[in-house]
Amino acid sequence: MRRVVPSLIIAGLLVSGGVVSCGTDSANPDTSATASASASAEVTIPADQMDKLVPADARTITDPADPQATLVLFTDYQCPYCGMMDPLIQQAKTDYGDQVRIVVRNYPLPKHQNAEPSARAVEAAAEQGKLEEMAAKVFEHQQDWKNESDVDGIFEQYAEELGLDMDRFTADYSSDAIKDRVARDLQDAQDLQVRGTPTLYLDGKAVQLETGDYSEISEPLDNALNN
Repeated sequence: MRRVVPSLIIAGLLVSGGVVSCGTDSANPDTSATASASASAEVTIPADQMDKLVPADARTITDPADPQATLVLFTDYQCPYCGMMDPLIQQAKTDYGDQVRIVVRNYPLPKHQNAEPSARAVEAAAEQGKLEEMAAKVFEHQQDWKNESDVDGIFEQYAEELGLDMDRFTADYSSDAIKDRVARDLQDAQDLQVRGTPTLYLDGKAVQLETGDYSEISEPLDNALNN
């Protein structure tokens, strides 16, 4: 039996206009992008751009041997709505992880000053198998670091609390490879005209997110798996 996502999480996702998204408007850092998010819901990624949606080396939190569907999340670790989406994705992992590949892509919105370094922190942790754990930490403590001018030490503290190899984490966090991975994700998101975060694609088609209810994820997944 599937667990019900706590109502407080869902209530926290409800925003004016019914859209749960940080938009790309640099003038309004944390406003919901009503028109943009609604428009993106009709989008289907063309077949010749699928490698931009799911690169061969994309990070996954579930990767079954024979996936029946692929769910892709574009996330920004400084976006509050992405923080609220995280437990819903974890619920999807629990419910569908043996059938559905769940891919996580970075979309550090340029308007968020610490979105890029927080993405690098998660990516560096992912190199040691701790992507989800670091993501949970940066989301949990988002208010502590989002406006800080120097976040390196904060993310190093989180890595230490997770028991990571600190020399490796520090090296990866500052490495060209990790910076390039985050930059590529950002470029792919922009090329695909992803209009805000969080944005979900199921088998290449954008998922409508209006209320933040878990059913907006589970119902499309159920339909994809039953077809």
